[in-house]
Amino acid sequence: MLRTLAGEPRAEGASRVDPFALGRVLGLDRAPEVKTIRAKITALAATGRADELLAAIAARHVARLDATNPDLAAVFYVDGHVRAYQGTRKVAKTHIARLRFPAPATVETWVSDAAGDPVLVVMAEPGASLAMKLRRLLPDLRAAVGDQRRVLVGFDRGGWSPALFEHMHAAGFDVLTWRKGAADDIAADLFAEVTHIDDQGRIHTWRVGDTTVDLPTTDAGDTFTMRQVSLQVPGTKAGRDKHGQDSTRQIHILTTRTDLTS
Repeated sequence: MLRTLAGEPRAEGASRVDPFALGRVLGLDRAPEVKTIRAKITALAATGRADELLAAIAARHVARLDATNPDLAAVFYVDGHVRAYQGTRKVAKTHIARLRFPAPATVETWVSDAAGDPVLVVMAEPGASLAMKLRRLLPDLRAAVGDQRRVLVGFDRGGWSPALFEHMHAAGFDVLTWRKGAADDIAADLFAEVTHIDDQGRIHTWRVGDTTVDLPTTDAGDTFTMRQVSLQVPGTKAGRDKHGQDSTRQIHILTTRTDLTS
């Protein structure tokens, strides 16, 4: 645990930590090294109770947040991570952005709290999208929360699925994501300037348009209405448009929370 807090959560990270220095913290002659840690992890995995252990850790973390800062327990961030695999087992190939080509890799789904601290991590099934994983994670998140409060779940556009948004809303979760694919820009006169002062006293100013959008959820024409907060930002290319104005583009953030200020 202390090694994880020091920024080395994996067994091989023990080779980058002075075993004698960490051992003094643990009250030992030296801290366990990679071979010993892997043997312990193998023994734990052999019990077949990894899901129970992860669920208990997540619930304990959320309970601690409730006791110290309940606001942090009301927000989860979910993200998928691809990690290159260097072991000897046969692992499916997955595109690795850092390498820019497919290679043997594991895909993990991380859940963090509002402060960015880890709550839960699960291995994703090969080929599973973030949207699929989110749907399967909802019961685990509800169990970690321990009650029926509405919890805001934020994720990137890899989880884009209007049907999922509707399902999450009905299950007592709120959604925060951003638009995937082509989207119609909203009219310029719908934007207004908003200002926010962060925890460090810095002032941030944005051009924001606050509207709603109907997203198709079925081929039969059913839709789900969400709040859309659009940001007007400088264009990706320097220069001016055909009218001689500074080029801009719009970023559309979608949420089911209607009580938050823009």
